[in-house]
Amino acid sequence: YGLMGEMLQDGGNRWRGMLYGMTSRMFYSGNDPSPIWKVWDEFKIQESRMFGYWSSRCPVKTDHTNVLATAYVGPMNSLVSLASWAPEDVKVRLTLDWTALGIDPASATLMAPEIKDFQPPAKFGPNEPIPVSKAKGWLLLVAPGRTGAN
Repeated sequence: YGLMGEMLQDGGNRWRGMLYGMTSRMFYSGNDPSPIWKVWDEFKIQESRMFGYWSSRCPVKTDHTNVLATAYVGPMNSLVSLASWAPEDVKVRLTLDWTALGIDPASATLMAPEIKDFQPPAKFGPNEPIPVSKAKGWLLLVAPGRTGAN
């Protein structure tokens, strides 16, 4: 009923689940999903359009075959989910279709909001390699504005 079996066993892998718009169940696995729900609410995910990594229309790709990206494209900014199946920690670069995202790359920011028990806060430049830990990932807000890093 709304969750694939992968998210039921021990709460699943929350980073990989986000590629499909899924989180763990509340009070089911010990992984409280409410910090991720808060990011969804602040981003207004209900007003976005999801483009999964499997779609040729996904406006975000990575340069690593074992790290996938799904984009939630909103009217003002986008939320990008990265998740790794790599057997070790890796660094990835993103290829972004700025036109599809509706954002000027010259002023774009990639910011990882702090999410309790999920990710620390971080900023990345659009061309900067992004470190991705084994079996984890990121939720990145891609927005117009001044770049926070290069």
